[in-house]
Amino acid sequence: MRLPYTPVEFTKSGDPADRTQFDTAIKMISGGSDVIMVAPGWNNDMPSGERLFTGLTDNIDILMSGRPSNGRSLTVVGLQWPSKQWGSDAADIAGHGAGLGDDVADLIARIGLLVDDPATRQTLQELAPKLETDADAQARFLGVLRGLLPPPDAVSDDDALPGELLSGTVPEVIGAVQDARAAAASQIGTGQVPADAAGLPPGFVPDPLAAGTAAAGFHFPKINPLRALTDVLNTTTFYTMKDRAGNVGARGVAAFVDAVAAANTGARVHLAGHSFGARVVSAAAAATNSPLSSVSLLQGAYSHRGLAAADPSIQMPEGAFRRALTSGFLQGPMIVTHTHNDKAVGLAYAIASRLARQVAADIGDAGDPYGGLGSNGAVGTAEAVPGDLGDQNTTYVFQAGRVHNLHADHFVHDHGDITNPAVANAVLAAITTVGA
Repeated sequence: MRLPYTPVEFTKSGDPADRTQFDTAIKMISGGSDVIMVAPGWNNDMPSGERLFTGLTDNIDILMSGRPSNGRSLTVVGLQWPSKQWGSDAADIAGHGAGLGDDVADLIARIGLLVDDPATRQTLQELAPKLETDADAQARFLGVLRGLLPPPDAVSDDDALPGELLSGTVPEVIGAVQDARAAAASQIGTGQVPADAAGLPPGFVPDPLAAGTAAAGFHFPKINPLRALTDVLNTTTFYTMKDRAGNVGARGVAAFVDAVAAANTGARVHLAGHSFGARVVSAAAAATNSPLSSVSLLQGAYSHRGLAAADPSIQMPEGAFRRALTSGFLQGPMIVTHTHNDKAVGLAYAIASRLARQVAADIGDAGDPYGGLGSNGAVGTAEAVPGDLGDQNTTYVFQAGRVHNLHADHFVHDHGDITNPAVANAVLAAITTVGA
C-alpha cells in the first residue's frame, strides 16, 4: 500500500468490530485532505480485500504523482466486512457439466465455505450425497437452507425474496431453477450469453425448432436435483450477503462517515465499492446525513434499478438506495462501471435475483427488471447519463449529483477486473471533480 492506509472492520450486523479503529482512522485524516473509503465484495476475505484496496489505490497513487495535487493528499480506509462467496461466475451458479461425483464434492466444499454454524454445516454436508435420488433428503436440505435466509422484510427492496424459495415444494423450486437456466439458454441464440458462461452442458446447441420449453423454443435438458439445490445454496448466500451488506453500509459505514464529519477534519469523503461492496457504500450513501464528495460503484452486485424512482408500470418500487441521489448530501459525482463481460453480475446475479419469478427472454439485460448494476449501469434513473470508460489518460467531465454510467467493455474483462489503471483513472477523476 503506497498511500496512507488504515482498516475499519465491521461485524455482519454492521457494528464496529473495534471502536478504536474509528479513532485511529479519524486521526489519520488530516484537514484539507481527501479520504477514500473502499469496500470489497463477495469472496474477499481480509487479505484479499486488502489486495483489492492496494491494487486500485496504488494505481490511483501512480496517476496522482504525475498530476497537480492542489495541496491535497489522499488517505485510504479499508471497509472490511464478513463477505462470503455466493458463486464467483455464471458457470459456478448454473453448473458446468461435471460428473455427479464431482458435483457432490463441489457442493460439500461450497457448504464448508458458505455455512457458518458447524452443526448446520455438518447436516447439509451429510445430506449432499443423497440429493440426486432421495426425496426426503432433498426436502430436509431445502428446509435447512430456508432457515438460513434473512427475514423477508430485511431484503424487501427491489430484489425481494422469491416466493418459491420461501414456501414452494422441492419440485416447484427445482422447476424455478430450470426456468431460470432456460431463460439463460434462450440468450444463446442471440449471442448475448456464451454457452460456457451460461453453465450449459457440454455440446449444448440451441434448437429453435424444439417446442414447449421454457426457453422460448430452445431445447434445454432437465436439471438434476443436486445441481438445482446447489443453485439454491448459492441463492441463499446471495440474500444473506445482500442483507449483510445493507447492514454494514446503513449502520456501520454511515456512522463512520458521520463520525468523520463530526470530527471537523475538513476532509472530503469519497466512497468506492466493488461487487457487494458497491451495495455497502450505496447503503451508506443513502443513510448518511453528512456530505459525500464522490461515490464509485465498480461492477456493482445489486439491482440496476437500485437508484431509480418507483415505476408502477412494471410494478417496481423505488430503488433501495434512491435517497443517495435525493438527500442533497452527494456533492460530487457518482460513477458506475458496467459491462456484459462481467458474467457474475450479468448472468449469475440475474438468475439469483429472479429465481422463481416470471422468466423473460431478456434475462440480465437492461430491459430485465431483475438485471444487475454492474452489467447494465443504473437503469430507470433520471440522474444517469451514458458514457464510456476510457484508458488511464482519459479526461472526464463529471457532474455533481449525476450518475455517470461508464460502459467498460474495453477495460473490464471480468467481475474482478477493477484495479487496473483505466478504472483507477475514472475513480481519481471522480475524486478530483471540481466541487466534489
